[in-house]
Amino acid sequence: MADNWGIDAELLAAWRRGDESAGRRLVERHLDAIARFFRNKLGDNTEDLIQQTFLALIEGKDRIREGTTVRAYLLSVAHNVLCGHLRERSRGRPVDMSITRMVDIAPSPSSVAVLRGEQRLLLMALRTLPIEHQVALELAYWEGFNAAEIARIVGVSHSAMRSRLVRARKLLGEAIEQVAESPALRDSTLGDLEGWAASLRDLGPGGG
Repeated sequence: MADNWGIDAELLAAWRRGDESAGRRLVERHLDAIARFFRNKLGDNTEDLIQQTFLALIEGKDRIREGTTVRAYLLSVAHNVLCGHLRERSRGRPVDMSITRMVDIAPSPSSVAVLRGEQRLLLMALRTLPIEHQVALELAYWEGFNAAEIARIVGVSHSAMRSRLVRARKLLGEAIEQVAESPALRDSTLGDLEGWAASLRDLGPGGG
């Protein structure tokens, strides 16, 4: 991970000096992560939101603070874009991310149908969580961020995020038990939760 951050820092510095090819490489390096962020929440029609996120990178590349990774910056932007999109869907009314669930307001990605049972169960269970818990777990499982890093991405305190992650993992376990089609599938998924999460990340955006 540290090596990847170093490569990103070099590419960002080159881009700031006018090397447009370095900017394109940065976009390519992080496209899957941003697509993954949106697609398990909003389904397949997320191209506009992905474009908004990378447009913000293009416009804000000179404002990325030292010590902030490009991926963390992009995911923070993506989180803000998601919040704005959900407000638009609710006709400008505030959306309470602590209770609103994606399963109630948006379709699943089409790729869910072709996944292994454990992978499908994990994705579906994540979508039944309040959005703030889903976001926190996906950033931890799929992007490898710790509590302090996730806190900065979504704009809360470190202590609040530590508590949120504890609560989110508890809710996820309960959701898997409720959604599982069989005890065997439930036990297989819970027995290697991080492994199944990693396998979804390796499949690409949205788990497919």
